[in-house]
Amino acid sequence: MSRWIGQNLSLMILSLLLGIFLWAVAIETEDPTRVDTFSASIPVEFRGLPETMTTYATDSPRVRVEIRAPESVWQSLGIGDFDAYLDLTNVHTGTQEIPVIVEVRAQPANIQTVNPETVELIVEYIAEKEIPVVIRVQGTPAMGFRSDPVEAAPQTLRVQGPESMVRQVVKAEISVSVEGRQNNLRGDFEPKLLDENENPVSEVSVVPKSVTVNIPVEQLGFIRDIPVTVGPLEGQPATGYRVANLEFDPPVVKVFGRTNVVQSVNYLQTVPISLAGITQTLTTRVSLQMLEGLSMIQPPGPEVTVTLTVEVIRSGLTLEITPTIKGLTGGLQATVGPDSVVVILSGPLAVMESLNISEIEVSLDLTGLAIGEYVITPSVTVPSEVDIENIIPEAVPVKIEARTESDRGFR
Repeated sequence: MSRWIGQNLSLMILSLLLGIFLWAVAIETEDPTRVDTFSASIPVEFRGLPETMTTYATDSPRVRVEIRAPESVWQSLGIGDFDAYLDLTNVHTGTQEIPVIVEVRAQPANIQTVNPETVELIVEYIAEKEIPVVIRVQGTPAMGFRSDPVEAAPQTLRVQGPESMVRQVVKAEISVSVEGRQNNLRGDFEPKLLDENENPVSEVSVVPKSVTVNIPVEQLGFIRDIPVTVGPLEGQPATGYRVANLEFDPPVVKVFGRTNVVQSVNYLQTVPISLAGITQTLTTRVSLQMLEGLSMIQPPGPEVTVTLTVEVIRSGLTLEITPTIKGLTGGLQATVGPDSVVVILSGPLAVMESLNISEIEVSLDLTGLAIGEYVITPSVTVPSEVDIENIIPEAVPVKIEARTESDRGFR
């Protein structure tokens, strides 16, 4: 038997190899091997870094991997089947290239390439220190208010991070604005970590992360809006004129002062204003009569602009006048009905009081008209400063006819 085995051993080995080859060909045909790059990038973890050290200069590195695996493995392969990490167990301080280790749990599968193959890190010892909190107050409160000294808690913070970065931090600064405020400012604010050149420092954490800031804002005195009214008016406008309106700009002023003084004032009067002989609108700056202990906030000075609107006093007059016939051709006569027209006039009082009635003329222009009946609009002549308000009726009937022999004889 052993002799037979010895004589046929080479044949048996060849048959075994041939069988394995045929099995592999069959498997490859049924489930072909595929070499490809996995569709998603793989996050890289940091492992083994000593507790006294920290890293920076890279943020959540990721890698792409090329894999060799059967098609059946590819069909179920997910990002959770990969484990990518940097082994930092024996790392030292400084800038260094750390190789990326990638393992795949799904089998059979092999990692062919990793891109990138290394990650550059800066490694430093962890340092910490305390820094002062600096509050920068910007702006000014509303008029009549002031901001008192700032209160901050805590007044120092502890920073931690890479040794070189921690050395740069000199203060934790918070900027707050009190612009236009009329009440206290209180809130929690996150500070900015700054170096000696006022530049922000990164890669450093701070504890606590916020500072409570309180800025009391108090009133310098009692503030109130008070209306303006006119003081004594001295004299009278010229004869025939009157003050039609009076306006203030602003009509209400903002004042402050001792509470009892401000609360006792209901309005502010202007100083006396002279009207003597004025004939036109007057606009002028006028001082206000201020009580002791009272100060103006707005406008800044104790003055307002006063506008006195002056207008002419007007009078009316109603007259009944018989129209004068003009332009009637010889041999014709005209009959007007009604035989008088009511004219309503208006004008400055002084003019109307001295008006001469004979200067008012109502006429009917019949120039070029032949025998017949017409409706004619009266024409009224008045002095230049007198206005015609109305004519009643606005038009009058006129009958033109031939003059009779008796009319000629009478004439």
